[in-house]
Amino acid sequence: MNTMDHRIAERRQQVTEDRARGRLRWLIWVVLIVGAIGLTVWAINSPMLSISSVTVTGVERSDPEAIVNGLGEGLGTPTMSVNAGAVKAALLEDPWIAEAEVVVSWPGSMEIHVTERAPIATITIDGEAFHTAADGVLVERTSDGAIPPLIVTDRSAPAHVGDQIMDTSTLGAVTFVAALSPALQRSTEVSVNGTTVGAVVDGTVVLLGRPTEMAAKAAAVEALLATGLERGSRIDVTAPLRPAVAPPQSQLEGETETLEESQPSD
Repeated sequence: MNTMDHRIAERRQQVTEDRARGRLRWLIWVVLIVGAIGLTVWAINSPMLSISSVTVTGVERSDPEAIVNGLGEGLGTPTMSVNAGAVKAALLEDPWIAEAEVVVSWPGSMEIHVTERAPIATITIDGEAFHTAADGVLVERTSDGAIPPLIVTDRSAPAHVGDQIMDTSTLGAVTFVAALSPALQRSTEVSVNGTTVGAVVDGTVVLLGRPTEMAAKAAAVEALLATGLERGSRIDVTAPLRPAVAPPQSQLEGETETLEESQPSD
């Protein structure tokens, strides 16, 4: 074999070896990349990067942890897969929960803070009694009877736990009760008839009229009752800045006029 043929053979061998080394390097990179991806997936789904603690604050009546577990977002869930927005939305479906904040932190913790609604009155709708919050949400059905503060409405549409009162007059009655002091709330009954609202507060008949300025009307009633009105007096706060008091002797003997019949048509 001459010198030229020898050099060509060496060159071909070198090219072959270079190609082999190139394929080996490519194979090594593929193995490293696949291994890195596999390691990352394992780490993300491992207990080290999964939810290991759920802290809940602001709870008295609701059960946020049960809601979170029902979504499959509780303990042991990979932190990366937790959807804080979905958790918050699910929490707000609970009628007891008015506001919710969900914070997910690495490597594996979830903090939930809720603001709960508080029942402020028993309301009777279509023959059923519910506890209602100040914003008109029916938080639970009650079978304990009509315990003051009590709201009786003439609305007959079926109601369910979680519904929010939309009727203006009934919602005005709720606002009135919520604005009273706890001491007076316990002795208050409110009735809704059409577009007018009336009440009996601490044994005193109160004319409220249309469901406007209900917080101001509650303040006026409190102020008048604090003066020590004679039992049997009647308060008219249809115009809360100009309240009026009718003493017992101003009513005719044997008068049977009901609270609803005596409501002004303001």
